[in-house]
Amino acid sequence: MKNELRYKSLRGMPDILPDEARRRRKLEEKAREVFRVFGFNEISTPVLEDAEVFIRSIGEDTDIVEKEMYTFSDRGGKMISLRPEGTASAIRAYIEHPSLNTQEICKLFYIGPMFRGERPQKGRLRQFYQIGAEIIAHSNPYVDAELVFNLKVLLHKLNCKDFTIVLNSLGCVSDRTKYKEVLKKYLLQKKTGLCDSCKRRAEINVLRVLDCKREKCASLVLSAPKITEYHCRKCGDDYVLFKKALNEMSVPFQEKADLVRGLDYYTGIVFEVIHPSLGAQDAIAAGGRYNNLIKEMGGPDIGATGYALGIERLLLLSGESAKTADIPRTIILPMDAKCRHKALGIAAEFWLKGIPCEVDHTERSFKGRMRRAHKEDRKFVIIIGENEIKNNCLMLKNMESKEQSSISFEEAVELVNGH
Repeated sequence: MKNELRYKSLRGMPDILPDEARRRRKLEEKAREVFRVFGFNEISTPVLEDAEVFIRSIGEDTDIVEKEMYTFSDRGGKMISLRPEGTASAIRAYIEHPSLNTQEICKLFYIGPMFRGERPQKGRLRQFYQIGAEIIAHSNPYVDAELVFNLKVLLHKLNCKDFTIVLNSLGCVSDRTKYKEVLKKYLLQKKTGLCDSCKRRAEINVLRVLDCKREKCASLVLSAPKITEYHCRKCGDDYVLFKKALNEMSVPFQEKADLVRGLDYYTGIVFEVIHPSLGAQDAIAAGGRYNNLIKEMGGPDIGATGYALGIERLLLLSGESAKTADIPRTIILPMDAKCRHKALGIAAEFWLKGIPCEVDHTERSFKGRMRRAHKEDRKFVIIIGENEIKNNCLMLKNMESKEQSSISFEEAVELVNGH
């Protein structure tokens, strides 16, 4: 009977093995190039923050804060949390550092792990990774449109196809206050048809009902009053301008009147990117405007807009094979134990010149090691025996052409470096 593993990774926090790590690295490199073109700068914030950073920004009555955050007391008795999302940390950093908050407009992006204690499922983990972007210091619909266009370009660059961008506008605080009263009245009349969570939400945080994925709640929401019917003139005009700007940049979209997002800091325009192949939890990316968050966290009274993109979900849709082995095309084979020091010395020279290669340190027969080189699709095998050491040369075999020749180190560098 096979022995059970003594230790395993925690549920919902899997290891990222080399093949997937390569896919992620390529994805991140493409993302960084897109952000460079749009004038964004990268920021990396700590995975641990004062719990209040998230409670204040995300909202006490949200599922994230109530059920999903990893929050605990440190040795000094301070309540700290593993970050469940990136915007709050980015804004905390913006407020804290003058090099950021003295810029007329601050464009930031981040790539890193987030943590939520929810039920693990396909594309939704407890430790998951996001790409996020924030534009801080301007409040107008054209900035929002630029950000949505950036997201569209990024998704295309990352080989994501057949997605749909959905939009809504939550209006300003005054609009939302009026709408909440109307929505609450409607939902309380239909209270018996709501799930237990939404019955409570209808009393204390009514907009959260619109975000419920349960079928019976979603069917009631379809007939509910729409928030766009309660926009003030400015919020209505901004939403129209936003959609016109997207049309100008050839960004297709659909409007979704019950889209509210799951975080309390959003105001004004919100959006999601959904994909049919992901099932009920179909969002790949989401974001919107949050004009009050910076002020509420102790910073200046300025606007901002941002989005986050789930890397695990994106990998499910990218269409790239997980088998993306990235081994060097050149391997060095010492003929016997006496030749190993020389093989390692030659490898060191290649490495110092930035030329990828490996040394075969196995104890297999020479034939076995050549079979391995063929199986691994190596292009060049460099053979080091007593003859090569004596004559200060290398035996280089091209595995594709089957040609083999004795050459100098400099000739080998020239041949290998081109592949």
